[in-house]
Amino acid sequence: MTYAEAVRRIVADYNRRKSEFEQRERELLERDAQFFASETELRDSVLRKIKGEKISDAQLAEMTEKNKAIRARLQLIPPLPRCKKCNDTGRAHGKFCDCAVALALRSQADDVGIALHDFTAVDYTVYGSAAEQYKKLFGQVEKICSLYPAAKKRCMVIGGGTGNGKTYLAGCAAHKILQRGMSVTALTAFAANNRFLKYHTCFDDGKAAMLDALLDCTLLVLDDLGTESILKNVTVEYLYQVINERNASGKLTLITTNLTPDKLLNRYGERIYSRLFDKSLSFAVYLTAPDLRKAF
Repeated sequence: MTYAEAVRRIVADYNRRKSEFEQRERELLERDAQFFASETELRDSVLRKIKGEKISDAQLAEMTEKNKAIRARLQLIPPLPRCKKCNDTGRAHGKFCDCAVALALRSQADDVGIALHDFTAVDYTVYGSAAEQYKKLFGQVEKICSLYPAAKKRCMVIGGGTGNGKTYLAGCAAHKILQRGMSVTALTAFAANNRFLKYHTCFDDGKAAMLDALLDCTLLVLDDLGTESILKNVTVEYLYQVINERNASGKLTLITTNLTPDKLLNRYGERIYSRLFDKSLSFAVYLTAPDLRKAF
């Protein structure tokens, strides 16, 4: 499903619910005499006031409250938009709304590409002596995801050795963003690199769509950065484009990696390093817990 198709589906769903409400309203006007009388009186009074007749605001307010009470008794509640940001138009501030992006992305895959976990269900005892460190870290990432877009931090870099909870933390962040009705795309650095290569070698009308999911989602998770091959004129160039555009547009990016900051600098260069560790936009941490998977 494209973003435009998602917009059409969102609008159609709202129109369907609105039509169903209006149909029920007509049926109740025919069946309920009290509702019919109240509705007729209110509509007639509003029309007369528009025409300039002397009807006090107090009279209109009294009729309106009476009508509301009858509608409440009949459970006649107009449908509200599912998305407060765009009011179910599918677009906000001249762009595709996040609800449309999320719907399109969900249609393209069975899940977001990463195992989801709940911040409230984290068992910090598995981290042993580092439990308090991890509890603080998970709390910091949860706060960023909960406050977005008010939070200043946009790029989260979670480094550390193998099996020490980086991907689990990313799954918690993804879950939190999805809970808030926003969109998530998660993929390994290897899969992202393959997408970059396809984009680089594509010259048809569908080229732009290959990076749309990486650029437009609320949260992009790139897992295991540093495990992919460096392809000339592809890997570094498009990784920079994605990170830079997401930072500039205020989107959230979470990167997990086994590499230290120095190794990231050596591997990807100054331009990417500066985007990942910009103090004004980035939250970065290097985990030191041992490989937890060896304990099981």
